[in-house]
Amino acid sequence: MLKVSYERDDFKRMHRTDMIALERLVASGKTGIHEVRYKDTKIKVEIKKKGINIVVRRFRAI
Repeated sequence: MLKVSYERDDFKRMHRTDMIALERLVASGKTGIHEVRYKDTKIKVEIKKKGINIVVRRFRAI
């Protein structure tokens, strides 16, 4: 069974509709960097597999 973990507090403040869209993206099995809605703007999130788990975090390029 897969476990999805969301890193940092950005995801706790998301609107419900935006979070549902992100969960659908994770459930589809797509990994990599994607743009999702976050309140009034769009942010980039990184979805990657770590062992049997899936890690979702906000992508910030240096």
